[in-house]
Amino acid sequence: MTKRELLESIQKGRGEFEAALAKLSPEQMVAPGAMGEWSVKDILGHVGMWESRLVTTLYAIERGATPPGLVHTQAEVDKINAESYAEQRDRPLERVLADFHAVHKQLLKRLDTVKESDLFDPKRFKWTEGEPLAKLVTGDTFEHYAEHRSAIEK
Repeated sequence: MTKRELLESIQKGRGEFEAALAKLSPEQMVAPGAMGEWSVKDILGHVGMWESRLVTTLYAIERGATPPGLVHTQAEVDKINAESYAEQRDRPLERVLADFHAVHKQLLKRLDTVKESDLFDPKRFKWTEGEPLAKLVTGDTFEHYAEHRSAIEK
């Protein structure tokens, strides 16, 4: 995969995700039960939160720093998800949607500055533990969209 192909996959995945959202009314977006107790709004807050963490990671890389808040275990992921849900569940849909779109624009801006070699060299960053940075990017973008799109489509 090249950087261009990665960006195209992100755009394609995001387009499919947003197409599923476009079919929903605001009432459907805030109704609990899309994924467990989560509403579609909660899913959007969740996806936006992980993209925001990715923006922070890319910004740290741009400055030559180790990103803060690195996640290494499923237990850490679960804890972050639970904390984010608790923080965001009472936010108005309009704010969640605005943040969801704004953070994605920021993510694309940050990705534009990342060198292709930084994305795909598994030895480039010690903190990626032998995985290329692109694995983190795909996990927090188009793979994440696909993971939650089916709940939205239901």
